[in-house]
Amino acid sequence: MSLNSFFQYFVPKEKKFYPLYIQQADYIEKASKLLRKMILETDIKRLETLKKEIKECETGGDQVLRDFYSQLFSTVLTPFDREDVHELAELMDNMLDRIDDSANIIFTRRFVATDEDLTTMTENIMFAAEALGNIMRDLEFMSTGKAKEINRLCQEIKTLEHDSDELYGNYINRLFNQNYSLTEIITRKDLVQVLENTTNAAKYISDKVRSVVSKL
Repeated sequence: MSLNSFFQYFVPKEKKFYPLYIQQADYIEKASKLLRKMILETDIKRLETLKKEIKECETGGDQVLRDFYSQLFSTVLTPFDREDVHELAELMDNMLDRIDDSANIIFTRRFVATDEDLTTMTENIMFAAEALGNIMRDLEFMSTGKAKEINRLCQEIKTLEHDSDELYGNYINRLFNQNYSLTEIITRKDLVQVLENTTNAAKYISDKVRSVVSKL
């Protein structure tokens, strides 16, 4: 047990980090919904608008991460282990980056016809983001009865990630059984890969949350 964790048993918990996690989760949830719209959009101007709005979420998330650093450097005792506080914020920022990457790939590959698997993968990202939002709103209360619900939501994210892994594997297998040119194979692989990476990013957050809860 770290010194920080030891002293937390005897002093009031610092709560100023929880609103920052919620802010990050709000940006992730908004960006994921915009991404879901992007995968179905065909109008170039609308696509540009959606991509810009996702970039604004990513930029907002970067500011929240800077606020995390500022608060962390000025706080002696954190609500849970200092390294976990930092890593969780980094992982959430990373998911926003992956959503932004997905938006850029969708925009540059906009001439690729969208199919059901790609649509489902963006839906999985959106559902995972909604679960993360609920987790972050419950995080402050994980030691007072919310741990079970948090674990349920983490399992939900893991299930969504597993579903996207299956979709990804099947999609890659089909690429080489279709009459696609090499260029289209590469293009479609780039698109499905970035979506799979984004769902993985959500699972990494849920894994970290489970680790935090398990230390209570």
